[in-house]
Amino acid sequence: MTLMRLQTPATLREAATDELRRAIVSGRLAPGALLKDTELAIQLGLSATPVREALMQLVAEGLVAIEPNKSRHVAAIDIGATVQLLQVQEALWSLGYSWGIPKIDAAAVAALRSINAALEAALAAGDLLSAVSAALSFHRAVMEASGNLELVRVSTDRLALIQRFVLLAAPWITSTKGLNDHKAIVAAIERGDHAGAIAIFKASNAELLRAAITLRDAQIKEKK
Repeated sequence: MTLMRLQTPATLREAATDELRRAIVSGRLAPGALLKDTELAIQLGLSATPVREALMQLVAEGLVAIEPNKSRHVAAIDIGATVQLLQVQEALWSLGYSWGIPKIDAAAVAALRSINAALEAALAAGDLLSAVSAALSFHRAVMEASGNLELVRVSTDRLALIQRFVLLAAPWITSTKGLNDHKAIVAAIERGDHAGAIAIFKASNAELLRAAITLRDAQIKEKK
């Protein structure tokens, strides 16, 4: 596993957090991998302090786990916990869509189209990490249109966990069908069909939850 050597970031802690988060979400740092401050600091070209602070931030995000002996490792993908997370996410994002879509103006529509173009390009290039990032950016943009920053905060503070689950456990979810759903949402918004746009989102979003439930149930069955 190779990390990107950091140069002059806005803050060293934020840069270390961003790079380690990308490495964990993409699987470059695999679930269960032991995380040693000094080794990571050497790879990133930093002192141990910002790396240690970055790891604590990732503990708060659920991506890093601390053992009783204080050692840290990449958290496992807990499918049962992911189902619960997606159930909460479904309710919050549905609320965000209900509040956000009526407030989307021409500039916001243009931004959504731009995000869809990035998603389409990523899918064509087989770049699943960028594709998942673009798909989540689409949902975030709709929720931001609501103007309720607290809703956006609580709705997106576990995006990295969802992104990692999709990339490492359910990559088939990121597909041209999802892109077409996003395009259909934009088309419905432009027609003024707010209810239709929300319905498309809910049907599309439910597929991710169903995938997680299927994986959880299969895992439970294997353990019996």
